[in-house]
Amino acid sequence: MIKDLLVCLEGSPSSERATDLAIEIAREQSALLTGVAIVDEPSIRAGAATGIGGSSFKQHRDEVLLEDAQKKTQEWLARFDARCKEAGVSMRVLELRGRPAPKILEEMKSHDLTLMGRHANFLFETKDEDEETRDSILHRAGKPVILVPEVATPSGPDVMLAYDGSSASNRALRAFAESGLAHGRKVHVASVQDDGEQAWEMASRGVDMLKALSIAAKPRSVVSALPIAEAILDTRRKLGAGMLVIGAYTRSRLSEIIWGSVTHTLLEQSPVPIFLHH
Repeated sequence: MIKDLLVCLEGSPSSERATDLAIEIAREQSALLTGVAIVDEPSIRAGAATGIGGSSFKQHRDEVLLEDAQKKTQEWLARFDARCKEAGVSMRVLELRGRPAPKILEEMKSHDLTLMGRHANFLFETKDEDEETRDSILHRAGKPVILVPEVATPSGPDVMLAYDGSSASNRALRAFAESGLAHGRKVHVASVQDDGEQAWEMASRGVDMLKALSIAAKPRSVVSALPIAEAILDTRRKLGAGMLVIGAYTRSRLSEIIWGSVTHTLLEQSPVPIFLHH
């Protein structure tokens, strides 16, 4: 079960959706929800140091940018505070300064699950996009993360677990089972293979593992001419599942590396939240 949730706040639409889901999970599991916002002071000061103008001008611009960044983070935290109180969720807020990825990774250690927006931009004062921070967090996270898209897609409560038998997939399966998120939801274990019988056997292995963890699930054999990621997304659509569970999907026709195109495509294109552990 989840006792402590962390949600990353940075003002993007996907961050808002992540907050929606975090509040929902916190209410379901009576968990403490922490909202964290980060002022990337090192990047702001580095940007100011390389700008045009004298030292006094750079220092002034530095302080203006920092003041603006702090104002925005305080607004996000205040909105988060109000939303949690309205929902009756126990919460706390954190405003941190420093490089976003290390700060978030350190904070994740004391929480059971972290939620963040797919298009989260923690470098909002210095960059228009920030996939680097997001991917760094996903690569190095020692605990599960739910990545949330910016648009809330109509879907059911079912969950689909994309299972390939890898160690990462097994860890994701176990983490999901232990999270309590399967409670009250139908769980489907899907495996993509060129051979239907092999796909069924692989999916059935995942079902058996969940059964040993007191989670009922159904196997799904997926044989498709589509690329693996598209086959997974198509199967998710047909099932109407509202969440995908993956563990850096590795079994493919080309024996992709851990962080291959299958995982990347799922992260970028899934219309529903992804529970990721690797």
